Amino acid sequence: MKLVTLLSRTIAPALLLSIILSGNAQAIGYWGTYSSTMWDTPYQYFTDEDWKIAEDSLQDTLNTAKDGEPRAWSNPKTKSSGEFTVLKTVARKGQQCREVKMIASAKKLRRVSGIAFCPAEGGGWVAIPGHTRKKY
Repeated sequence: MKLVTLLSRTIAPALLLSIILSGNAQAIGYWGTYSSTMWDTPYQYFTDEDWKIAEDSLQDTLNTAKDGEPRAWSNPKTKSSGEFTVLKTVARKGQQCREVKMIASAKKLRRVSGIAFCPAEGGGWVAIPGHTRKKY
């Protein structure tokens, strides 16, 4: 079973996409809140293809988006969609980190959450747990 599939089906949104794939310099962070589960959220309906599209979009957002610039993604096959917006870029422990608002939609369900990301050693980004716990 693919890691993304395993995560998307078994771990609460607080941990979903907390994946760091150093070879591809991809990092996806926390979706949702620490007290919730993924049931009754869009994540339970995401396919592997949805996760891949979302991962690519988040990576692009972290690397190239200006603060306040929304980046939408969608999968026409499943009608799942989302949006990433860098709320602000902040200095944290000598690094330029990015606070990101994340929106996910699938099967008429919608979830808005956020997390901060900082550059990872060797490239890519790593989610900083608990750094952004705002309600959006």
